[in-house]
Amino acid sequence: MAGLPGWIGPTIAVSLAIIAASFLLIGAVALAVGLGLRRHSRALRAQLLAFAGDARAVTTRLKTEIEGFADLSGETRAKVQAAVAAVEGRLRDVDALVEVLQEEAEETALDFAALLRTVRRAGGALGAARRAVRRRRRAGG
Repeated sequence: MAGLPGWIGPTIAVSLAIIAASFLLIGAVALAVGLGLRRHSRALRAQLLAFAGDARAVTTRLKTEIEGFADLSGETRAKVQAAVAAVEGRLRDVDALVEVLQEEAEETALDFAALLRTVRRAGGALGAARRAVRRRRRAGG
């Protein structure tokens, strides 16, 4: 090192000190950023835990409501099926009643037609007897 100028040694030493100080500053900034991130991550974790708790509560409430609707739907379906069965039974009863009424109406119509036929024949016989009586009166009178 004898042939080197005297300013090179101190310049190298100052450069190394500046580089070392820069690395220390970079480390301090990294440490500060890391601690800040750690603090923010704790706050974020607390918020996420609170959100997860709220989400569980909402999910539980929603599940209860859905189960209630499912129970109501099942009960309603059973009632509707029972009502349909009752209506079908009553319709069968009405159908049987209509059949009986139709048979009675047909029998009544046939009986009435027979009665009319009998009245016409009797009316014809009475008319013939009346004409015979009139002829006798005219002939005898």
